[in-house]
Amino acid sequence: MVSIPHPPPTHGIPLIRWIWRAYFRTSLIPLLLVEVGLIAIYFASNAISTQANIEAVREQAEHELAQLASREARGINQQLKGITQATEFLRRETQRVMVQGGSAMRDDPARYAYSKDGAYYTTRDNGGSALFYSGHQPVGAAERTKAMRSAGLDPAFKGIQQAFPLIVQVYYNTHDSLNRIYPYFDVIAQYAPHMDIPSFNFYYEADLAHNPQRSVVWTDVYVDPAGQGWMASCIAPVYRGDFLEGVIGSDITVNAMVSDVLNLSIPWAGYGMLLSREGAIIAMPQAGDADWGKESTTSHEYDAAIRQDTFRADSANLFKRTGYGELPQHIRAQATGLEHVHLSQDSLVAWATIPETGWKLVVVAPERNIYLPAQTLAARLNHIALLMVLGMVLFYVVFFLLLYRRARAMSRFLSEPLQRIDDMVADIGNGRYRPQLQALPVTELDRTARGIAHMAEQLDSAWQQRDRAETELSSQKQRLQSVFDLSPDAFIATDAEARIVLVNPAFLAWTGSMADTWLGMHKDKLWQRLLADGDARNVPGDGEVLRLELQQPEARQLLCATRAIHLAEGEGERYAGSVIYMRDITREEELVRMKSEFLALAAHELRTPLTSVLGYAELLLQGRVEGAMREEALQIIHGQAKWLVRIINDLVDLSRIEARGKGLLQPVTLDCAELVQATLGLHAPVAGRPAPRLALIPQMMVHVDPGKLQQALLNVIDNAYKYSAAGEVAIEMIEDAQGGRIGIRVSDHGIGMSPAELSRIFERFWRGDKSGSTPGTGLGMCLTHEIVTLHGGSIDITSAPGSGTQVTLWLPRIQNNNQEREA
Repeated sequence: MVSIPHPPPTHGIPLIRWIWRAYFRTSLIPLLLVEVGLIAIYFASNAISTQANIEAVREQAEHELAQLASREARGINQQLKGITQATEFLRRETQRVMVQGGSAMRDDPARYAYSKDGAYYTTRDNGGSALFYSGHQPVGAAERTKAMRSAGLDPAFKGIQQAFPLIVQVYYNTHDSLNRIYPYFDVIAQYAPHMDIPSFNFYYEADLAHNPQRSVVWTDVYVDPAGQGWMASCIAPVYRGDFLEGVIGSDITVNAMVSDVLNLSIPWAGYGMLLSREGAIIAMPQAGDADWGKESTTSHEYDAAIRQDTFRADSANLFKRTGYGELPQHIRAQATGLEHVHLSQDSLVAWATIPETGWKLVVVAPERNIYLPAQTLAARLNHIALLMVLGMVLFYVVFFLLLYRRARAMSRFLSEPLQRIDDMVADIGNGRYRPQLQALPVTELDRTARGIAHMAEQLDSAWQQRDRAETELSSQKQRLQSVFDLSPDAFIATDAEARIVLVNPAFLAWTGSMADTWLGMHKDKLWQRLLADGDARNVPGDGEVLRLELQQPEARQLLCATRAIHLAEGEGERYAGSVIYMRDITREEELVRMKSEFLALAAHELRTPLTSVLGYAELLLQGRVEGAMREEALQIIHGQAKWLVRIINDLVDLSRIEARGKGLLQPVTLDCAELVQATLGLHAPVAGRPAPRLALIPQMMVHVDPGKLQQALLNVIDNAYKYSAAGEVAIEMIEDAQGGRIGIRVSDHGIGMSPAELSRIFERFWRGDKSGSTPGTGLGMCLTHEIVTLHGGSIDITSAPGSGTQVTLWLPRIQNNNQEREA
């Protein structure tokens, strides 16, 4: 490339002289520093005073919020304490009427009847209470007398329920599942006919194990079987000596407590929430959704929760949640307290305990609202400061207008040559390396323009050479990259320092890694990570081909070769790195092994029955078997021949599945439950053993080949009987948590399998009984696995030695159907 010298400058005025005259002599910088300093001092003093004000407001807010929580908790406690005293009165009255035999009113027997399920109940409302005597135990004459006598509790029930608005119903439950409850409702439509009342928490929490003091206690929140929704009960035991005769109770609904909590007047746009003693969120306004989530005790579906006697959902339990630091544990451990916590925003949280029930009243106030007055004042002061800044800006605008005329003259003097230089640079950027050069009035700018023109000529020559080199290099790189990317074998390239600089996609697929894992790694470390023994000395040298075993991430058999790269340099050569080539021969080795193993196993399995057939056939031909033994020999030959046919049929089925895959199936849409029942009809009964027990089967639709699926299920049922000498075989249908799959589960109580045996269950000709006393080909579970896999399913097996085996066939479900019927 020819070097073109810079042309000397012709004329002009130094640019630095104009800059010093126009701006720095005006002393703008000192003025700006003074103004900015004054404003900064103002803002700092405002921030300090605002912080002091916020601290004072914080102390006052903490005290007021803690007092509010304690005061409201005492108010709720007074209401609950009154209910506790009323429940104690009901217990004494119940003791008098039901245990001591005191005089009491009797009910009209004509309004009682038996249900078809054996329950004894009231059929109409006479202004008193309702009675339900569960059919859980027989209801005879003594029980009817007891039911008539319990009507003597009605006056007390009415009085208590009318005296305490929070109480929605009063009841008496007995150890034999009698329930007397006020106000009246249709009990036979609400209660389960065989309801076991002592199994509910509103009964057993009053027994001696849970309440050794025999005092009045409160239950946690639960779902009322009588249809009143979520509620808590104040309950007391009624004893006959040391025998728990029954439990008297007063119910308050969560809705009533929710109304009280939601109507709390909390300053600073705060809100209150009520927790059970176990941490369940009983009541929370909509304002708390952002802080605690939308789930609370009252938000759960009643139909789902009625199946539980106590609410236990972790998602609605504050004590079991994470993400709130130590706050939940502090609320649980401390009767009262106050903490600053970040929820959806920084908040102040105070709490107090309601002694009567152990519930926690929690009050939450956003700190943003607490500090709002102080922050408002600070905002006003900042507004004043902003006006000051605007005034200063206005001053400098006027000042700059005075300098504008002088700046305009200088701008005109400089803008034209600068525009010419800008045009030259734009031309060069667009690839025109021969810009038009004109003399400029400013010395520095004129020198710069000539230097740019000189640089453009050099760039033109350099770019032409670079374009030619890049085109050739790009072509070679694309060809080489295509070879690396498309090769099914692995390639690894290293530099002169034995550092990896390139790996192809095949190698990354083998190792299940990204290119960044290997790039820059030393070649010795590569072998240490890949080889089974980690010894980098046992690797191929330059020009050698060795057989290696790749250990990570899975074992592979490889043929590996290394080639060094030498580049010509002067009269000699320079080592520039190497290329490592790997070919995966794992599949080839495995196919050879599988073929040998299969032929050996098949020959072994076929040899035994063929030996029996051949031996007995020779005896018959030689006339050495006569009479009854002749018939026995023919039976053995016939049985062994059938056995050979079965082995061959199973092998043919396996061969067809491997050859045709899903093309072998003829699927139809049907009810899987009906298919299971039909399969049981095909199963030959096992002498002396009970037929398979079929659990309650829900209707579940699948798209399967009925014949193939029946073959797979029969194999599993046959194994369950073969490997369990006694006990029943159970069959049930289940579905996974997402409802996308259904499972057919077969369970036995047989010999079971160890983990090592379980890992081989799908191998051909493998059998769990090594003694040979249990008949079987060793192909059944292999066939079952292939059939289920073709249907897009899977098989789960759990087993332990001596504890039986559980096999689940999972199949895709095509639609939801909640209808159920009994098998």
